[in-house]
Amino acid sequence: MQPPRRVINGHFALMVILMPKISVIIPTYNRSGMVKEAISSVLAQTEPNLEIIVVDDGSTDDTRIVVESLAEKRVSYFYKTNAGPASARNYGLSKATGEYVAFLDHDDLWPPNYLEVMLSRLEKNTEFGAAYSPITAVYPDGGEVKSYKRPDGKSGWLAVNLFKHGFVWTSATLIRREVLKNFYFDESLKTSYEDGDFFLRLSMKTQFLFVADVEAVRRNHAENFSTKVGVLPTRILVLERFYFRLGGNKIVPARVARRRLSHACRKVAEERRHEGNRSAAITLYKRAIRYWPLDLRPYLGLGRALLLSKKRDPNPDWQMPESLAEIEI
Repeated sequence: MQPPRRVINGHFALMVILMPKISVIIPTYNRSGMVKEAISSVLAQTEPNLEIIVVDDGSTDDTRIVVESLAEKRVSYFYKTNAGPASARNYGLSKATGEYVAFLDHDDLWPPNYLEVMLSRLEKNTEFGAAYSPITAVYPDGGEVKSYKRPDGKSGWLAVNLFKHGFVWTSATLIRREVLKNFYFDESLKTSYEDGDFFLRLSMKTQFLFVADVEAVRRNHAENFSTKVGVLPTRILVLERFYFRLGGNKIVPARVARRRLSHACRKVAEERRHEGNRSAAITLYKRAIRYWPLDLRPYLGLGRALLLSKKRDPNPDWQMPESLAEIEI
């Protein structure tokens, strides 16, 4: 960021501050090597007018030393107590000064022209508040999967589409900061689906523009493989809150919503059944049936769950987590 420039006009002094065009928020936790590479991919962008806000979410490794050793004026480092990625991104938002905001996870990368292309598309299409792109998965052996959860290529009001299946990635978006005024990630979602919930709610506020010309890069590695949390009931709670309490029922057809909720319940039930969690599987299969009784798959799963041993159930008193707290769109 350039320093303030004082302009004298008669008896008045006007401070003109040249603000960055884009604020890039990078949350990180104990990945000093990877976050350095993520930062380097931002510094290499052909769009130079940006600030990089690195939010260290309680790392115990040498992240601070690595980031500060870059000695780059566009990079700001902030340390906070560990509270999860939603909290870290919100902290970054509180520090952002750019006209646009982009998020980059510490294990993801951008090609050099990524922000230039995304910014160009948004500035030419002022009716859209956010832009999103495809993302390529890169594996440790160097292999790439081009179709890795590739988006449908739709632009416009995407709430119905995002309710049916998520396809917008945090590291593959550029958002006008004015759209994010008083809008934040849900910090109660500490381990999963905070990003899906964020974009689902944001889709009620603004239109999304699909940009096919560039792709973000997701680096799949041993660490994020080992920290996968599986399919959690949180996904169900996010969808239920959106549909029943945040106005989703006004735009998502009931038939679509109930089939989607049934599918979400069944997916979690199947994972619990494979783990031997009899009580949880039975509860979730029944929930799936209530949402969409015409689907035979939950009935079959329920039958298999009932055959599981009660004595071997690691959590025989399992209950569905409580509904998520209220949050504003």
